[in-house]
Amino acid sequence: MSGIMLNWDDSAFFYYIHKGYGKKVNDRQSAVSCCEAVINQYQGTNVTDFLMCVNARLASYPSVTIENYGDAYNRKVQNGEEVDFSETWVSSFNKVYNEWGIDYFQIWINRLNEINIKPWISIRMNDAHETLSKTSFLAPDFYYNNPQYRRVTYNPVPSYFDGLYDYGQIEIRERFLDFIDETLSRYDVFGLELDWMREAFLFKNGMECEGISILTDFMKNVKAIVEKYERKRNHRILISVRVPSGVETCYYLGFDVAGWAKLGLINNVVITPRWSTTDTDMPVEIWKNLLNPYEVTIAAGIEVLIRQNRKSAYTYNCIETVYANSSAYFSAGADKFYLFNFMAMPDLFGADSENTALYSLYKDLKDIFIGCSDLEHSIKRDRRHFVTFKDLTAPWEKSEYYVPVECNKEKTEPEIFRIRTGKTDKHSIAYIQMGIESNDVIYDEDICIYINSQQISGLKKVDEPDYYIRSGRYICKIPDIDMINNINIVQAWSRTKTFTITHIEIIIKRKDNIE
Repeated sequence: MSGIMLNWDDSAFFYYIHKGYGKKVNDRQSAVSCCEAVINQYQGTNVTDFLMCVNARLASYPSVTIENYGDAYNRKVQNGEEVDFSETWVSSFNKVYNEWGIDYFQIWINRLNEINIKPWISIRMNDAHETLSKTSFLAPDFYYNNPQYRRVTYNPVPSYFDGLYDYGQIEIRERFLDFIDETLSRYDVFGLELDWMREAFLFKNGMECEGISILTDFMKNVKAIVEKYERKRNHRILISVRVPSGVETCYYLGFDVAGWAKLGLINNVVITPRWSTTDTDMPVEIWKNLLNPYEVTIAAGIEVLIRQNRKSAYTYNCIETVYANSSAYFSAGADKFYLFNFMAMPDLFGADSENTALYSLYKDLKDIFIGCSDLEHSIKRDRRHFVTFKDLTAPWEKSEYYVPVECNKEKTEPEIFRIRTGKTDKHSIAYIQMGIESNDVIYDEDICIYINSQQISGLKKVDEPDYYIRSGRYICKIPDIDMINNINIVQAWSRTKTFTITHIEIIIKRKDNIE
């Protein structure tokens, strides 16, 4: 199996129209044309599954089970304060649905079916946008009127995830079950995704283990709803869940994914980071072993952002880092490659060319949507595999980083980095590249480097700047491509000087792409 699953969030279409991106939308006909153009840009690519997110904290269609963006547009009072959200992008929602009578999700579904891309509904199961705001056009009145349904109410200074709903309360579970039922009654789709990564904290602190059985019962109810619409639509409807990548983290937050698979409650699992980076070392192999007995497929997901640690500047993926992840995860056994926040309007209309990194990524999206769909194509491309971090951990876990790390000659143990590259092509050549902070230039004799228990040498400083490296840039050729494993262990010692490694990666290039 191969292919790309692409998620479009609930607000991007309205936001882009509001900002004037895409084709100029000023009447019903131009709005319909814009809807179709969004989907047409994926025709002829290897996007196999298109996931339409239909909510964040509000619904992005005129739902009657939860508040929607039309309610936000009309709202005059919220949380005891006068408000006016009519100048925000919810004005585009009002135009599309209420003035022009357009259901853009239905237009998308129709067009996706015409071009043989599977349409999915994606539902965010506990979104957190602006939970700390006193008023917000993204928030429902239900939230402000019912503080008793929040996870945490006792912190002197509330944190971002405190205001999430508590799934330990039946009213919250029923609220989301009703919304799932309403959505499937409205839209005939190939599959339903439950997006537990918006957000993964569902229970009061200390109640997560009790939550395991609660969520399993909830998933049984979801399955019953889906089966009802399978009978009505006369076709199968798959169920996918988007969950944290760490198996232990996942389970102890309440997600017994293997148990759901065993009970036949799910068909696909997407493991993924949350938002602030792409995780370049997710344990796909472990998930495959857990899910294989139940014929549940696995998709490896990445974010549009990628960075080395929580203190690093926010940086965007580039085509080489996207190919790096597709090759690594298909090598590990992933069935699909999943892209989150990789949304752009047709022909890049409205994209900010001054944001050179994001603009460059957008320009390469067609290439990515074609080539990142399987292992065969991915390993033939130039790739940059660098270490990042797991950006979602349980509250009791610590988020660990490989970099930055200080090296000095007094240390007797090497610094160790695990870099997942996946398979390589025999026509490729590889390098280790580092970002190093030091008072002096680091020479080859100052550092000892091993990859997979074999020493390499020839480290050189590179003066040309690099988008991802904010310190001194150094590169060392790996003499034989066969030294690269699917998962690589790089060790580094200082022989002479004190310095800090701020970035480390394995670069794989096609020989015919080297100047």
